[in-house]
Amino acid sequence: MTTDSATEAALDASPPPAVSNRQFVVALAWSLIALAMGALIVIGLYVSFSPMLTRLESASTLKDARAWKFDGSDLTARIGTGKTENGSLRITGLQSGQDERAIFSRRTRLKAADYPFLESTIEDRHPGAHIYFIWRTERAPEEVFYVPIQWANDGPQLSLLASHKEWRGTITEIGIDVYGDLREQGPLVRELILNPSSRTNFLSAIVTEWTAFRNWTQKSAHHLRGTPSIPILSPTVATAAWVGVSLLLILLLGVIRGRQSRIALTIVVAIPWISLDLLWQGNLNTQIKETRYLFAGKDQHEKHLSDRESELYRYIQYLKGSVLPAPGVKIYLMHDSERRGYRRLRAQQYLLPHNVYNFGKTPPIRSLRSGDYILVLDSIPEIGYQPTGILSWGNSKVPASLIDKQELGQLYQVGE
Repeated sequence: MTTDSATEAALDASPPPAVSNRQFVVALAWSLIALAMGALIVIGLYVSFSPMLTRLESASTLKDARAWKFDGSDLTARIGTGKTENGSLRITGLQSGQDERAIFSRRTRLKAADYPFLESTIEDRHPGAHIYFIWRTERAPEEVFYVPIQWANDGPQLSLLASHKEWRGTITEIGIDVYGDLREQGPLVRELILNPSSRTNFLSAIVTEWTAFRNWTQKSAHHLRGTPSIPILSPTVATAAWVGVSLLLILLLGVIRGRQSRIALTIVVAIPWISLDLLWQGNLNTQIKETRYLFAGKDQHEKHLSDRESELYRYIQYLKGSVLPAPGVKIYLMHDSERRGYRRLRAQQYLLPHNVYNFGKTPPIRSLRSGDYILVLDSIPEIGYQPTGILSWGNSKVPASLIDKQELGQLYQVGE
């Protein structure tokens, strides 16, 4: 091998030159410019051609509709208790029941099509208190419709009411429905504002939806979503469009400059990717704080008392401790659902080590024996009890005694 050949081989094997700080800063600057321009282009195109926004604007009956503001103190208690604080409403108590709740509302009269957005300012919120915006319509005065009021922080939160199929016609009553746990201090409702259609409100509602906290559900152990299930605009789709447009801009810049920057291309992909992941991480961080608040430092019994099904747990513990005999009898657990859903499976778990049959809405008549127990969870319209001691459903009936009746269920014992 000649000296020249050896030199060329050595050069080919040498690592690529290191990127200087100046080169990195320049690439970062161009990437940020491309991302900013890409975001503006995507947002501009979306609001200009969004069929949903076009539909909202065309449905309005008023050309210059003004926002309709309701202070918290304008709402009247229907269920539960509250007090006014400088024009705001502090929720102080929930009415006991299957779901402890408070409802506050007021009469009004407006066209739903003119006010497709709700801007709510509710302070001192936490994941334990679930808040819904509720309304009645002239078309269906006996029905109450609702949408959840999203929560990301104590500032104003925008919600798209028009996404609900029953936000239509003439609205005759509006209000809030609060249930769950108030904890140390109930939420403070400062104001509810019904807003007309606008691009600003539309974009704000999307941001609120993306950043709102979504509590864990019964499915979270198997599938944890980082984004809303049915969003106005999917953050994943929006991020992909943002990346695509920004990449085209940075590639076009490379053509103009006569060279492409791998660093800039990498940054243009990395920043939106990280931003999307931060949405999921922010929701998870809030859930971690909530889980620590509910369960840290508690034994199993105390954890059940802190869980979302604490009322059901207390009820079953009451039955096991004060009503049911020692394990050995058979219990038919009935619920108004054909499938074994979360609530009835929870009840079965709490009833252990009792022998529990947990299928269907009504007991299997051929399997019932004298001394068996029938626990009707909540209520089942098909099952009726006569004071003469007859439990009936459909064409079936059995002699039975009502052993215990509570708001969460009724316990019967099959007779001879």
